[in-house]
Amino acid sequence: MKQEKKALAHALAGVNGEVYLYGSRTDDSKKGGDIDVLVFARVDSPYRLSQDISVRFRMECDEKIDVLVVNPDSIPESQKSFISLIQEDAVAIQ
Repeated sequence: MKQEKKALAHALAGVNGEVYLYGSRTDDSKKGGDIDVLVFARVDSPYRLSQDISVRFRMECDEKIDVLVVNPDSIPESQKSFISLIQEDAVAIQ
């Protein structure tokens, strides 16, 4: 767990936005599962930022991570329901 936190901090260094952890890793009673991260950032290429964060994380830690980056000014209709759902239990980490 300590290595994962360090790797996540490394991966998110320099990210300008709001970052949330969601899914099974927000519940200490649940074990395992991938690390799910939601990032709200005003960037031209959310996909590129998602890939950059994932690569930096994997350089430090051999755990599976899923990173969803969304520009809060232009959330696609197809993602609005999903984002609302995961925000209910999401934990701010940055």
